[in-house]
Amino acid sequence: MAGTPGTQYRHADDYAAQANAFHADADRYVVYSPATFGAYPNAWLPVNLTSASLYTHPGYGALARGCRLAAQPVPYDYGGNVVIQNDAVYVNGDAAGTPEEYASQATQIAGAGQAAEPPADSKWLPLGVFAVAEGDATSSDDVFQLAINPQGIIRGNYHNLKTDECVPISGSVDQKSQRAAWTIGGDQAPVYETGIANLTKDTASLLVHLADGTSNQLTLIRLQQPAGDSAAGSTPPTQ
Repeated sequence: MAGTPGTQYRHADDYAAQANAFHADADRYVVYSPATFGAYPNAWLPVNLTSASLYTHPGYGALARGCRLAAQPVPYDYGGNVVIQNDAVYVNGDAAGTPEEYASQATQIAGAGQAAEPPADSKWLPLGVFAVAEGDATSSDDVFQLAINPQGIIRGNYHNLKTDECVPISGSVDQKSQRAAWTIGGDQAPVYETGIANLTKDTASLLVHLADGTSNQLTLIRLQQPAGDSAAGSTPPTQ
C-alpha cells in the first residue's frame, strides 16, 4: 500500500464515485465476523464488542462519548485542510512542522497503542471494515478491520486478499489532536494515520508514513455489511 506521494485534493464527488465502484464489486470481499478472524491463528480476535457487527458505523457522537473525546470532531482532510509539501506540513493554513516531524508524531501515537496492554475485559467499539484504495482504483486487495476501546487503544486486523494473510494491527488515538495512527503486526513502519472522525465516515483520506521518510495519501472505503448475512451480525463473543 504505497499510495500517491504527498497530498492531493479530492472532491467529495470523487470519493462518492469511488465508493460506488467498490460497493458494486462487493462480492469480491470476505464477509467479516469474529468467526472469520478466528480461522486465522495470528489474527486479533474481536471479543467483548459493543456491537454485534464488525461493520458498525458508530457516528462521531457515540465515539466521542465512549472515548472521552471533544464533542466536536477535528477535521483531517488530507489534500484539503492538511497539506504536505516538500519542507512543511500545513494544517488549516498554519505550519505544523516538517513532514518528518509530522510523521514522527504519528509514529509516537501508533507506538503508544502498540505498547499498551488493554484490560482483559476491555469493551471494543467496532469502527468498521474498510478497503484501502490507491489513487482512483476501484478495487483493492487490502482491508482494515478496526475497533477502539474507551482508553483510545486501537486494535483490529489487516487482511491481504491476494495472499489471504491476516495480521493484527495496533495503535491509538491522541485525545487532544484526534489523530489516530496504527501499524501492522510488530512493524514500526509504515504508519497509517487518519483523523479519528474519518473512521466514522463512508469514505475518507488516509496517510501512510513510509520507512524512507515519505508520506503518501490513500483512501479508506467503508465496506457495507452484506444484506441478510447472519454471521456478520451474530452475537459478539465475550471473554
